[in-house]
Amino acid sequence: MKSTFLLFTLIMIISISVKAQDKIYRKNGKVLEVKIIEIGANEIKYKNINDAEGPVYVLETDRVKKIITADGKVQVFSDNLKDTESYEGQLTKAIKINFFSPLYGYTEFGFEKSFGVGKSFEVSVGIIGLGKSEPLNFYDNYSNISSSVKIRQSGGFVSAGYKFNKLPDFIFFGKTKMSHIMQGTYFKPTIYAGHYKENIIISKTSSAQSVLGKQNVTFGSLQLELGRQRVFGEKFVLDTYFGIGYGADNKKSTYQYESTNNNYQYYEENTAYNYANSRFGNSPSLSFTFGLKIGLLIK
Repeated sequence: MKSTFLLFTLIMIISISVKAQDKIYRKNGKVLEVKIIEIGANEIKYKNINDAEGPVYVLETDRVKKIITADGKVQVFSDNLKDTESYEGQLTKAIKINFFSPLYGYTEFGFEKSFGVGKSFEVSVGIIGLGKSEPLNFYDNYSNISSSVKIRQSGGFVSAGYKFNKLPDFIFFGKTKMSHIMQGTYFKPTIYAGHYKENIIISKTSSAQSVLGKQNVTFGSLQLELGRQRVFGEKFVLDTYFGIGYGADNKKSTYQYESTNNNYQYYEENTAYNYANSRFGNSPSLSFTFGLKIGLLIK
């Protein structure tokens, strides 16, 4: 009888011991049966359930899906990258300039506003002519004189796009340091529309003479842009991107030929540089964009 009581007592102690386990469910699918010592903001401290006098282990909370404590309480850990509270206090607006655009004949200014984790809206305005003006070199067979003039482009364009960001995180010394809400690789559908005028060379077939003229160009495109934006010191942004899409314009060849009845014949170019983007193929056709923007985060 006494031995039966001792056996029953031992079974009860083992049963209670097993029931008193805490369980940590990791994101990789592993389940740890442990004794939790402390649950912090960034890490969990625990001991091996079979070694109460052993070392204390540390596990980062970003690797944990949930915890079920010995008393049955459940604590679920959200994905910190998508938790808005993780980015509290960060600046969510930026003003930018397309760094290399003046070398290509225009200057582009942009404004971006974050509306939450992984999503933001960006608009830009480009001033065509505020930048380098390329030369037009031509030879006049009528006067046997070589001439050079500037394109002297002038006009502007606007663009608008919605960013879908994939935010990265960074691990430093076993702890997760959150990235900035406006940082990460992104996919951005973007619409461009603009108008400009520029100098062209008109070749007259009837007199073999070349004269200076102008043409007006209206263009538009829908681009799918891929890029990566980095934030430095919680203040500066660096945005690099490349886009491909579908564009159309009314740009003609820089050479226009005069027929014998004094009507101009226009020959469409199978490529066109429209400052905000470039078209490859007869309009409408594929268009491309690329750039590097730098800027400041603002309130």
